[in-house]
Amino acid sequence: MPVVGTSAYNTAGQITSLVRALLNDAAGNLFTDGVLLPYANSAYRKVQRALASVQSGTFLSDDALLVVTAVSGVDASLQVSITDATAPPNQLPTDLLVPLKLWERPSGSTDDFLEMLDLTAHGGLPSLPQDASLVYWEWRADGLYFLGATQDTQIRLRYEKALPDLTDATSPVLVRNAQEAIAFFTAAMASAARGAPQAARWDEAGADALEDLLVRATQREQQSARRRRPYTSRNC
Repeated sequence: MPVVGTSAYNTAGQITSLVRALLNDAAGNLFTDGVLLPYANSAYRKVQRALASVQSGTFLSDDALLVVTAVSGVDASLQVSITDATAPPNQLPTDLLVPLKLWERPSGSTDDFLEMLDLTAHGGLPSLPQDASLVYWEWRADGLYFLGATQDTQIRLRYEKALPDLTDATSPVLVRNAQEAIAFFTAAMASAARGAPQAARWDEAGADALEDLLVRATQREQQSARRRRPYTSRNC
């Protein structure tokens, strides 16, 4: 859900206004919001990808609750999945880029969630008969895959998300203090589309502003102590 009501977030209109100033079109005679928004969204996504690559917490979403329906019979060849095509309300979140962790408990219970084992980079799901718990999961072909369980199972999903595109001047830009990086990259693309020689200069300025964001995000992450978890851990 977009976050509004705080001055910590800029709006798309503030970005496009800065772009027009950079391109000497403050009155918007040529570079209207309608013209600039596609470039601004491309720049916005570029900034997001760069920040996600240094594990910025901006793109973390947690506590998405879904239900994996029980299998009708025990069969080691069976697998079940949750994808974009799964019937609501148990399809993948629309803003999901990649899952990070999953936990499980019997559906309808108040039990503690138990962390599941991610076998995505470990050869995939084993060939085993179904039990009362899912235990394992794998991410492939843009879907979550499981062996299945003999009872309905609720999963808790933590994932990396994409931020919604900017649709008009009032859209919030949900990356803090990123207005210069987005504006410079937008100005570079808008001017390059018209053959303006300043395009390279604005692209370089955008890269410098983005580097500042990455340094700050990296320093923030380095303040958090991290300890590698053993592969077999299933702590809740």
